[in-house]
Amino acid sequence: MTARDLWAWRLGETPDRTFLLWEGRSWTFAQTDAIVRRLAGGLASVGVERGTRVLLGVSNRVEMVWLQLALQQLGAVFVPLLGSLTFDELAYQIDHSESVLLVADEPVASTVLPRLGELERVRRVVVTADVDAGVVPAGAVVLDELLSHEPIAPPPLPGHDHLDLMTILYTSGSTGRPKGVMLPTGCIGTVGESFSERFDLGPDDNFILPVTLAHAVGAVTAVGIAVVNGARLTVLDRFSPSNWWRQVAEVGATTSILFPAHLNLLLELEAEGPAAGETGMKVLITHAWNDRFRERFGVELATVWGMTETGALCVGSRPGERVVENYVGTPMLGVEIKVADDELAPVPAGTAGEICLRGEHVMLGYLKNPEATESTLVDGWVRSGDLGFLDDEGRLYFAGRLKNVIKRSGENVSAEEVEGALAEVPGVAESLVFAVPDRLRAEEVGAVLVAKPGVELDPPAVVQAIAGKLARWKLPRYVAVTPEPLPRLGNGKVDRLRAKQLLDPERSWDRERVEGSAVERA
Repeated sequence: MTARDLWAWRLGETPDRTFLLWEGRSWTFAQTDAIVRRLAGGLASVGVERGTRVLLGVSNRVEMVWLQLALQQLGAVFVPLLGSLTFDELAYQIDHSESVLLVADEPVASTVLPRLGELERVRRVVVTADVDAGVVPAGAVVLDELLSHEPIAPPPLPGHDHLDLMTILYTSGSTGRPKGVMLPTGCIGTVGESFSERFDLGPDDNFILPVTLAHAVGAVTAVGIAVVNGARLTVLDRFSPSNWWRQVAEVGATTSILFPAHLNLLLELEAEGPAAGETGMKVLITHAWNDRFRERFGVELATVWGMTETGALCVGSRPGERVVENYVGTPMLGVEIKVADDELAPVPAGTAGEICLRGEHVMLGYLKNPEATESTLVDGWVRSGDLGFLDDEGRLYFAGRLKNVIKRSGENVSAEEVEGALAEVPGVAESLVFAVPDRLRAEEVGAVLVAKPGVELDPPAVVQAIAGKLARWKLPRYVAVTPEPLPRLGNGKVDRLRAKQLLDPERSWDRERVEGSAVERA
């Protein structure tokens, strides 16, 4: 099904079932559809039609869901923007996407609108009513006006099918310029069905979304689960560790997707959480197993591996399944995986290689980047750049990232392996390990450490603490310590570019300054 066919089917099945919850209010599928039809009419009145690319610089609020649904009805393409980006970062995505219309609330409005003339194509602007009037350009339309338009029926779209472009999601931009991942409209139903089957989700579930609607988890996975099942979707403006369990209880949430950092933040405030087993949350989906979290809160965990390029299609474990270190699961419904060598030939079980995934609704390609598309999307297989291996039963284990391997004096150092060792050092809240250019060794190992509150980390003591776990050439040479959390992107991942800037090799602790530089130790 296309996204709009799926919506029409769900509307016919359960029109009076609650669909959306936001800030104490709720909307059924039928009530949402009435709003979406008015909004579709309003968007059409300002020139939106099939294929029009519309920028959605809107925060996590119910209007963001309505906009995405309305654009799907019109056969238009939505391009979400993160409010945390600078003007230069936003301008790149805006111009690169060749979008003609911007819908914005704060903070995107205040960042972009004063410099609207610097953008190549965007001249039509829609703002929410709460945007500062001082930044609103002449001729801008208020979103409420579009929401008050006469409703329209979904227009005819001859030839519209499940492989038509639905959205362009920009990758995190943690390395280099972000890429525009083009996803087809069929991915909504495919992901909703595969996640529902894997994690035993149904019409009685309530998916609570604390991460941005501008990324695949929000724009595709969460919406897909709700529409496929006739389930509820609760939208939060952001993730708040101190409010999380209260919010879960208030709306009766049963499931969510949280990043490992979220779990760790909740554990830091574990005294404020419910007793083990007292929450109605039946399964939390995450990317790395956390025994301590499962035992403390009594919430079943399940792991997933996937990426935006796979169209949010994933490999995952089942709730209640025993998870061992680095195990991420088996292919979900409609997913094929293989672990391959450099020529994309499958490698034997137990042998590490590149994880590749194939499914009907993986990305169509990278926008205006045929070289990257050709190297990443090969015969329908998405090359992930992640290392892993399969066991004899076809279960997938994650083993690091090809693109995050430090090549030191001819030896490969897995940054994830070093980060795993640092995570076990008392006083280390989190860490980021990466390559630092070096004249002799090509690359050296650098680490940024975040100290737990009230702890003063001593770099040589930290390195000594992991010296017994890692070979000498894997130990960090440069270490910087910060009391502040690592900077993060809107999807919860570490902003690697900004985090790396916290380490200056000339000023950070340098193991060789202490031990003396010796070429023979290279």
